[in-house]
Amino acid sequence: MPPVDGFRLQLMHLCRELAGRHEVCVLAGAVPEQAVEMPPGVELVPLERPSGSAGATAATTARAILTRTPRRAVTLLPAMRAGVDRVLAGRKFDVAHVAGPALAAVAPEFGGLPAVLSTLDAWHLNAAASANVAPAPLRPFYRLEERSVRRYGRRSYRAFDRVVVVSDADAEALRELDPGLAPEVIPNGVDSDELAPNPKMAREAALVVFTGAMSWAPNEEAALYLAERVLPLLRERRPDARVAIVGRRPGPRVRALGTLEGVEVTGEVPDMRPWLWRASAFACPMASGTGIKNKLLEALACGAPAVVTPLSCQGIDVRPGEELLVASDAEELADALARLLDDSDLAGRLARAGRRMVVENHSWSSVARSYEQIYEELSGADDRKRSAGPLGGPQQPAQQR
Repeated sequence: MPPVDGFRLQLMHLCRELAGRHEVCVLAGAVPEQAVEMPPGVELVPLERPSGSAGATAATTARAILTRTPRRAVTLLPAMRAGVDRVLAGRKFDVAHVAGPALAAVAPEFGGLPAVLSTLDAWHLNAAASANVAPAPLRPFYRLEERSVRRYGRRSYRAFDRVVVVSDADAEALRELDPGLAPEVIPNGVDSDELAPNPKMAREAALVVFTGAMSWAPNEEAALYLAERVLPLLRERRPDARVAIVGRRPGPRVRALGTLEGVEVTGEVPDMRPWLWRASAFACPMASGTGIKNKLLEALACGAPAVVTPLSCQGIDVRPGEELLVASDAEELADALARLLDDSDLAGRLARAGRRMVVENHSWSSVARSYEQIYEELSGADDRKRSAGPLGGPQQPAQQR
C-alpha cells in the first residue's frame, strides 16, 4: 500500500467503482513518486507535466503574485485547459468531475457540460494553517497565498453545478467564504479489505504512531506537538513510550524531532500498514486543517486503537469512548495514550469497534453511489451506462506503477 495523498486516493477508488457501470476518462498528469495502477476500464489521457526548473518555478511565482492567483492553480491549469479542449473537441460526455480546488478555473472550458467540483476540504483554511507554521521571513508570502486562495475560491467555485466536500465543517467553511455556494457532503472512504488487521504482526509495547504527509502544514504542526509537548508527559507515566512519525517529505523541523529521546522520524515508507499493525496506539493530535482525516480512517481500519483531538474527528461518525478516545490538550492526550498502553482490554475493544465503524460507514462503494446520484441528477440520465467523464485531477496517478 504505497502512500498517496487524498485526491489521488479518492480518484483511484472512485474510478474503480465507476468503471464497471460507466465510461470513465481521466485527464491527469503523472507524479512518479505517487504513481498507482489505474483500474481496468479507465481511459487515461496523460497531460504534459509542468516544468520543475528553477526558472519555471520563479516565473510561476511571479505570475501568481501579479495575478493574485494561487501558485498551484497557475502551475496546473494550462495543461488541464489544453487537455479538456482537446478531448471535448472530438467527443461528448454527460458530466465533468474536477478533482481538486486548484483546477476550479477550468470550468469555462466545459462549454455548458454539467460539472462537479470535488474540493475534499476547505482549501483556504489549509492555506491559513500553512501561513501559521511558516518560518517568519516567509510568512508574508504565505499570507499573500492564503488571500489568493480565498479570492480564487470566491471567484471560481460557483461556476460548478455542484461543489462537494467531505465534512459538514468544510461545507460551512465554504458557505462562509461564499454565501452563494451550497456544498454537498460526501465522506471519503477506505479500502477496509486492504487495510484489514494483520494477526501475524504483533503490536509493539508502548509504540505510538502518527502518519501523514509531513509536508502538509497541519501534519507538521501535529507532529511537533506530539513529540515536544505530549511525549514528555506520556513518558512520565510510561518511560518506555516512544513515538514514530511516519510520512513522506518531513521538513527540517520534523526531521529535527528525531534527535529527541524516544522519537523516530522515518520519512517516506513503501507501505504504511506495517506501522499501523505494530502500533500500540495511533495518535492524531490535529489542531488545524480541514477535511476527513484519511490517516485516522486507515489506522482504525488496521485495528490500531486511537487517541485523537476533536478536530481529527470531523466528518467521521465516531463516539468518544466507544471507537476511540478524544482529548483536547497535551495533558489529556498523554493520559489517554497511557490508558491505552496500560490497558490491553480497552485497547482491544476500541480497536474492534473502530474498525467496525469504518467498514460500515466508509466504503468506497457508498462514496461512488453518492457521486453517481449527482451525475444522474445533472445529466438527467436514467441509463447507468452513460459516461461519467472526464474526470480531472491535480497531477494524478500514472497508469502503471
